[in-house]
Amino acid sequence: MQFFRLFLPFVIIWTLFGPQGPGVTSAQASDHPRVIVLGFDGADPDVCQRLMDEGRLPHLKRLAESGTFSGLGTTNPAESPVSWASFATSRGPGYHGIFDFLRRVPGSYLPEIALASAGTQEMLPSRALRVAIGLGMGLAFALLLAILLLVTRRSRRSAWTTGLVGGGLVAVAATYAILTWVPYELPLPILNRAGIPFWDRVAEQGLRVTAIDIPVTFPAQAADGVQLTTALGTPDLRQTWGNWSLYSSQSFETEFSETAGNLKHVIMNGTTGQSTVRGPRNFLVEGNPEVELPIRFTKLDSERMKIEVGGRSLELKVGEWSDFVTLRFPMNPLVKLIGTTRLKLLDLEPEWHVYFEPLNFHPGHLPPTVNISSPRAYASQLMDRYGLRETLGWSITTNALKDDAIDYQTFVEDLEFTLANRTKVVFGEMGRDDWDLFVAVFMFTDRMQHMMYRAIDPDHPNYSPELHEQFGDKIDWAYEEMDRIVGRAMDEHVDDNTVLMVISDHGFHSFRRGVNLNTWLVKNGFMSLKGMGLQDEEGNYQRLEDFLDPEGRFFQNVDWPRTKAYCLGLGSMYINLRGRERQGSVNPSDYDQVRDEIRKGLMALEDPEHPGQSVVVNVFKREDIFEGPKLPTAPDLFVGFESGYRVSWQTAAGGIPPEVFEDNMNNWSGDHCSVSPDLTSGILFANRSWPSRHRSILDIGPTVMQALGLEVPGSGEITGTALQGGTNSDR
Repeated sequence: MQFFRLFLPFVIIWTLFGPQGPGVTSAQASDHPRVIVLGFDGADPDVCQRLMDEGRLPHLKRLAESGTFSGLGTTNPAESPVSWASFATSRGPGYHGIFDFLRRVPGSYLPEIALASAGTQEMLPSRALRVAIGLGMGLAFALLLAILLLVTRRSRRSAWTTGLVGGGLVAVAATYAILTWVPYELPLPILNRAGIPFWDRVAEQGLRVTAIDIPVTFPAQAADGVQLTTALGTPDLRQTWGNWSLYSSQSFETEFSETAGNLKHVIMNGTTGQSTVRGPRNFLVEGNPEVELPIRFTKLDSERMKIEVGGRSLELKVGEWSDFVTLRFPMNPLVKLIGTTRLKLLDLEPEWHVYFEPLNFHPGHLPPTVNISSPRAYASQLMDRYGLRETLGWSITTNALKDDAIDYQTFVEDLEFTLANRTKVVFGEMGRDDWDLFVAVFMFTDRMQHMMYRAIDPDHPNYSPELHEQFGDKIDWAYEEMDRIVGRAMDEHVDDNTVLMVISDHGFHSFRRGVNLNTWLVKNGFMSLKGMGLQDEEGNYQRLEDFLDPEGRFFQNVDWPRTKAYCLGLGSMYINLRGRERQGSVNPSDYDQVRDEIRKGLMALEDPEHPGQSVVVNVFKREDIFEGPKLPTAPDLFVGFESGYRVSWQTAAGGIPPEVFEDNMNNWSGDHCSVSPDLTSGILFANRSWPSRHRSILDIGPTVMQALGLEVPGSGEITGTALQGGTNSDR
């Protein structure tokens, strides 16, 4: 171990700045069973059936007629991280521990991202060891220099004198650099999903696996024999889920958008203006200030702009995207973080706007503790084969469109770019034939539907006939792209020995009305706010709008000792339980009664704008839908809404707006989160015919293992069961 530590600085430098491993050679395809699983996030069975009936999904229709097509039971809640974590482990949230996008921080009422946590890893904690390494480097240099001089026939005394002087200088410089610039600890991301993925079980039984863009796998860790890249849950270089920027000559009321994008007003001096690029936080400096890079904008004429950033000079026309730009953010003279981004010049007249994508980790220059692939070198190998691509888990720019920072055309262009990018990698790796199990997940179907329902649903409050005219075919187009991908896999890689499964994690719905669950709790006596208590003539709390949170902090002005319950995330509700919550008010003996009262009230909830319309399908108690060791960390209740309703944006952020119901006037117009899982199943297509039964996303892993002829774990290790009796079908 001491020997390894002596060379750790060189390892750090090589990892930060050097190449990341050789490529792997393709193995020959074997004649034993193989399985391909293609996942399409959010693909809906009803939409698939409609488009098959219209003759627009010929490849999927062929699978349906000769093999299997059915709904695929999703998880409760029907959220992507929950469902894909269950897909991976063949077990529910009570075992893998992912119940929502967000979870509460223990001992507080604040949220944190549920998929991964932030930790640290020590680096050479002993100053004495650091000094020893510096002196050792000086001694090594002295010996090498002396030997070199002796070989060139210098005198022995001269050689050793020069070597010692040079070694001394190197020792001083190296010791100073190691003491000053080598970090004592590094940020270390930690995957919160527990459980063994089925692809690891496949590899542990001697088969080869390639798994491309798999959600809820960051940081990547996989068994020997698995090549894996991460997806949903992978942060950007700034350790957010996608911090974009919009630069403009136009002034903004705030510096941040609703989803925490950056709105940058650039003051022009003639035709030129300067600003900064927000980079990662410098973990080597007290207070962790952000590292910034200068960026310069020069308006060349009415159609062109020059952008100078990171030593690059780009010239873009209106509507044009840049190629990937590599940016280096120095932490100190030794350590820097390297990211990639793309820019688009949106317009120039009368004001100009430049969209700046989130900073992706550069797959060829990853920080030592950041793994976006397993093996670690696999990400760099993919870059060498196919070029740069986005590494951000939420790579398609929905949030910027949600906040009106970009237009629909820009969103579609970005989605098409990402799709082409992903498809190239998937089929390139599939064609290497060095796998027995191939798994790939595409997210574009989900992203397109999130943003386009207001273009196809006339009953949506934000429906736009103009948008329908221009983009009303885009959701169907996304399903047709899914069909083309499936068809290519069938034609190029599926034979009689290959099982093909096409799945999704959940379906989709129009998101017309938001429900402010915290507001409902206030109005029904389950949550109290400081200074409140009076009611107006209509029985509503007065001036609830006064308690809106202008600074974005969670649960401002909540009177916790008088609060029985609160909602956080996408339909997750917690009882303010004494002995568990920091300021708990509900005695454990009253726990079930409070839950029953909340459930009864929500089940009777009616929308005043739509009398008689059912709003809540069910309110689920955690022990009724979960089992397993993670159950104590689960929310106490989950709310499952009818189609058309969803938990509001403010509820997800701990907000308490004035009214319980609100029209969804956002571009983000389709959803599935917090919709009752009974209404939003995913899809299952296969070239094997399985007898009809209830099929769940938890069943995919054991079915894959059975198809490969492997031993399937028992019920003590997984919850899903293998689909039985599958017969071969036409390709």
